[in-house]
Amino acid sequence: MRTRRRLVAILSVALLLGVLVMPLAASATKTSRAMGFMMVPARATQDYTLTVGDVSVTIPPGALPKGGPVIIHLTADRNGGFCVDFLPDRTFTRPVLIKFGSAEVVYYHYRNMLVPIWTSDVDGDGELGEVWMEHFSRYSGWF
Repeated sequence: MRTRRRLVAILSVALLLGVLVMPLAASATKTSRAMGFMMVPARATQDYTLTVGDVSVTIPPGALPKGGPVIIHLTADRNGGFCVDFLPDRTFTRPVLIKFGSAEVVYYHYRNMLVPIWTSDVDGDGELGEVWMEHFSRYSGWF
């Protein structure tokens, strides 16, 4: 009888600890999602910049001659990891400036592989995390 009580007590404590710890473990990896949208007019004569979180894209004049939408979907976790989708998939006639916060390297998803892209200080503001791109695709990395 004593063994049974001890076993029930141990299982009860384990169950109680599990109930208390599980929500904490689930919230530790919680992600946040954000989206941004802008419309670049046809024959734009100025830069257009869309910023979502620490990620931005600047479309210079002539890069999108017919104009069109620019969309950023950003998913970030609490540890600084992120995944960014730039939409719609397209090629630009001039390179666009993409900023990834202070990430030294971002990764391009290509044929189920991650291809590293090292960032630099493209615009001369003294901060890394910037690249010139001629197309939109999916990138991920760390801030």
